[in-house]
Amino acid sequence: MRWKLATSFASLIGLSTAQLARYVSPSDSSVSFSLNIPTSTSTSGSGAIFFQIRGPATGKTWIALGIGSGMAGAHIFIVYTDGSGNVTVSARAGQGHFEPVFSSDAQITVLDGSGIVGGSLIANVRCDNCLSLAELSVTNTRSNWIWADKDGSALDSSDVEANIQQHDRTGVFTFDLTRAAGGDSSNPFVQSAQSSASTTATGFVTRTTGGPRPTSTNGASGDDGDDNLNLGSGSSNIVSSAAARIARMLKIHGILMGLAFAVFFPLGAIIIRLMPGPHKADIHMIVQVVGFALSVAGLAYGVLLAEDLRYLKETHPIIGMVVMGGLFFQPIVGLIHHWLFKAKGKRTILAYIHTYWGRAILILGIVNGGLGLQLADNTTGGTIAYSVVAGVMGLAWLAASVLYYVRGGSNIPIGGDAKLEKPLSAEGLRE
Repeated sequence: MRWKLATSFASLIGLSTAQLARYVSPSDSSVSFSLNIPTSTSTSGSGAIFFQIRGPATGKTWIALGIGSGMAGAHIFIVYTDGSGNVTVSARAGQGHFEPVFSSDAQITVLDGSGIVGGSLIANVRCDNCLSLAELSVTNTRSNWIWADKDGSALDSSDVEANIQQHDRTGVFTFDLTRAAGGDSSNPFVQSAQSSASTTATGFVTRTTGGPRPTSTNGASGDDGDDNLNLGSGSSNIVSSAAARIARMLKIHGILMGLAFAVFFPLGAIIIRLMPGPHKADIHMIVQVVGFALSVAGLAYGVLLAEDLRYLKETHPIIGMVVMGGLFFQPIVGLIHHWLFKAKGKRTILAYIHTYWGRAILILGIVNGGLGLQLADNTTGGTIAYSVVAGVMGLAWLAASVLYYVRGGSNIPIGGDAKLEKPLSAEGLRE
């Protein structure tokens, strides 16, 4: 199971009884998540917090809220109907690409107001140790949270370890915990429901470029030219979404690595094998240096993403770091080989190390690109585009290698005859 990054919007609701931070699903405005940190907790830095998971009573198999920036390592709370008009709240530990497993670590209590209420599935929850469990600071203005839901018939189970099917929608967002602090209610959601008629929603809608335009919670609308839409007068409360930043970083990382491993590195290998003329080694070097620079930039984005999403233990980033570690030796070995080749007029052991090490890294890098697309739950179009480009360049590289050896490999000078036993000059040799 993967948490697919999605566009999002959020709003803060300030109430006289408690301050609630609220996030609304961009794909279904009936699905929302609210958070309250009591004044006593925000003052001391430890204690209970309250959250609410709300969605339609029909059409949803389950709805989940998690603390974390990705499935791996997240503390997840899954809500589904129990078959008797109430709800089951299952605390689980995220396992990356697998179904989260039940965990008794979270000390949660399902509060009054939970159940099937007015056509909505509602879970009001107090968590006594979520702050310490997830290592959250009450002063964190960008705490990472995730959500997901599954369409379908009601699960109707009171078993906290019930099997669940993979989600249909997922997303990531951030809560400003300082804006969720206020009040000392034992059940802020029941009281807020009673007083909501006299309150006004304030805050901003955050829209991700290219995503669906959100609708404000109080009916306000905004100008299409503004990414931040003010829903209330004089408000300074902002709930920021991490989805735009992470999606942008994923896109840049994918483009940089795709260009490096699916375009520039294979192109450089083709040039050194087939390009005629004495300057092919220099051109090969330039192309590979460009690919190397792109991959280093892509690595920087990848490391930031892996840390942010807690993906450092996933297969894709592990292989990626191995590939990049090996790649750093390539230009050094290649330069030394080139200098020795020009000085001695023949290939040395470094030539074979450079060639076969490079081939191994390139193949592993291309395969790892596919694993990265899978990890990010990339679109079908993006996956097809990468596969086509990588496939075409890979086949071209393979064909160039075969043709090179058919023509005599490194034993022929440029424009020469394969039967010649000695090269005309060092510059005329194929490296």
